Amino acid sequence: MRLETVRTHEAKIAGASVALPIVQLDARKAIALLMVIDMGIRFGDRVGEALAAHFAALRPEIVVGSATLGIPVAIEVSRRLGIDHYVILQKSPKFHLADALVEEVRSVTSTAPQRLLLDRRSVPLLQGRRVLVVDDVVATGSSMAAALRLVRRAGGCVIGAGTILTEGHAWRSALGDDAALLHGLGHIPQFDMIEGEPVADPATVADAFVERRIFLKAQTTQTRKPSAA
Repeated sequence: MRLETVRTHEAKIAGASVALPIVQLDARKAIALLMVIDMGIRFGDRVGEALAAHFAALRPEIVVGSATLGIPVAIEVSRRLGIDHYVILQKSPKFHLADALVEEVRSVTSTAPQRLLLDRRSVPLLQGRRVLVVDDVVATGSSMAAALRLVRRAGGCVIGAGTILTEGHAWRSALGDDAALLHGLGHIPQFDMIEGEPVADPATVADAFVERRIFLKAQTTQTRKPSAA
């Protein structure tokens, strides 16, 4: 099931408000949907400039994006960084990808398992180079984790990961230590369908991760036994 509800979610992306349609995934869950290919040229300019400005000091030498919605992000960021070439990780098999490097991935917007494929002819573009990996939205973190694995298998040095939006916080567990590399221009929660209406899950809002860490730290402090005098 994938039905657009009558609701929208107001997201802040690189300092500007964007109304995203809330789309029902199944009887219980919904998401705020960003279709970057429908957002227009000015939106691409803004997010490309914002991501490039954030990562410029790390001196990336090449940008990697994932098909399909990560392609315009990779192009715009590369343009702002003054980088002529970029690498796209494919999700559908093509005749020239028969010998590709492959990583398995599962997306929150897809019901079937997917794969990320790196054309071996692109390996020299990544080998020994400082690589920035970008995408449109990071939710489960599975796609981004697979992209990072592919870049490293190709011999690239990942210096950062950029995304237009982070969604919820599950991606933090999927990325592990690599979560510290990720910078998003905005954040969206996930939604529960309650009596036919989408309601933001409090555990997935922007501040929930920080608040949970503070709570767990407080609990640990309270239960810690005092040392013997």
